[in-house]
Amino acid sequence: MQTILFFDDQRLSQRDNMKRRIGNPVRLEESVFRDPEYETQWAYPSVFFDADSGTWRMTYLGFPPPGSSHKRVALLAESNDRMHWRRRDTVADIDLPDRQAMNQVLPLKEFGEWPACYVDPYAPAEERIKGLVVFHTSKNFLESRLWVSPDGLHWTRKEGVEWQRRGPDPGVHVFWNDVRRSYCITTRADWSDRRISIFETKDWEYFTEPELVMQADALDEPLTEPYGMPVIPYYGYYIGLLWLFHCVPYIPGSSPHKFMDGHVDCQLAYSLNGWHWQRTLRDPFIPNGAPGDPDAGAVYPSSCVIAEDGDIDLYASACTCQHGRIPQGSGSIAAYRLRRDGWVYLESRAGVGLVGTRSVFWEGGELEINVACPDGEARVQITQPDGTPIEGFVFADCIPCSEDAYKWMPQWREDRCMNELKNCCLRIEIQLNNGRLYAIRGDFLPLVAGQVWRYEEDGVRPQPRPGF
Repeated sequence: MQTILFFDDQRLSQRDNMKRRIGNPVRLEESVFRDPEYETQWAYPSVFFDADSGTWRMTYLGFPPPGSSHKRVALLAESNDRMHWRRRDTVADIDLPDRQAMNQVLPLKEFGEWPACYVDPYAPAEERIKGLVVFHTSKNFLESRLWVSPDGLHWTRKEGVEWQRRGPDPGVHVFWNDVRRSYCITTRADWSDRRISIFETKDWEYFTEPELVMQADALDEPLTEPYGMPVIPYYGYYIGLLWLFHCVPYIPGSSPHKFMDGHVDCQLAYSLNGWHWQRTLRDPFIPNGAPGDPDAGAVYPSSCVIAEDGDIDLYASACTCQHGRIPQGSGSIAAYRLRRDGWVYLESRAGVGLVGTRSVFWEGGELEINVACPDGEARVQITQPDGTPIEGFVFADCIPCSEDAYKWMPQWREDRCMNELKNCCLRIEIQLNNGRLYAIRGDFLPLVAGQVWRYEEDGVRPQPRPGF
């Protein structure tokens, strides 16, 4: 099932009277969680389901309150609905000689900080969850350590595994790259180096060296620094949740090498192969809230759960104050909900808008469109690669959609349907009035011109090209 999302126009040949917009996740007020003993402005939550207990679990990082003698600690919470959280008492389950918190899961002597944990679908059950710990060996030097767990509660250190030789800040994220057939890790190449690098492993023993993939550019606001980039594999795309630190100018008396004050919000990046990245519109995907809101000063989405209906829940560290300013009680963990495919969309402006794809090779089956037009109308037309409408599949024959539909399957008069066009090169055109278009799905291959010519003139069937 191939998907077209509207990050750019590379899979489009026509876009008239349609405005590209960034999605707008809604913060779920009932989901805001505050640990009563620890600060969570840099909690980096990771949410996953534990089948044995029948509960949702969340690992997170706790910072001691200002003035406390406590250390940073790895913590665990549970929920029955992944919205309302409670601390998970681990005292009866784990013997920790240096226990500091009732919901602690790792020993303090082996811990410094950790980002969101990774739930590995290909690992043995006892190593399903991976915790990438950053350990402070001294004030200015960090090491990396790997912990594994079957359930987020019981953890074992993988001795001798150093996933990044030059330890970074904990803005680290793991994802499975189906194109490269490897685990890819976005990171910072060094402590306090606020740029996005990437490296990979196939066996969790050997790791490549980080390569720089993204830094602030001329389109960013002055003194912007990428702070981290969790990645979500999504229907053939890799979507980066790019944390951007909007720094204030150097303040005399503080380090001139590292900015400390400023807001943090989230923009989007994307990739077709999980290695080479592009930025989208520079509008915030999750902006800072109004003064007093949980995310007024900073927000760091780090974990994603996709519901059965396709809705997307994002879990984030949040803070009412700017980066570097952490009064007690200012941090929380918040959840945001996004409709299916809602990362970006095209919206018709005044009147009718038109979108046309480049040529695709239709393998068969039906077309599926994610569209919202309850007070408008959407129609679909199928054309030959040169743009000539195919008889029976024109706009006038299409039965229109006037609803909010995640999976609208267009049909035409006389029960014409897309499966009739199996093994054809064709284009898809969508006419939209007063609505939003989120995605196009179907069993197709996106083509370039040469593939069309080779098939139509020489009979060379197009082959899948993962990552293109």
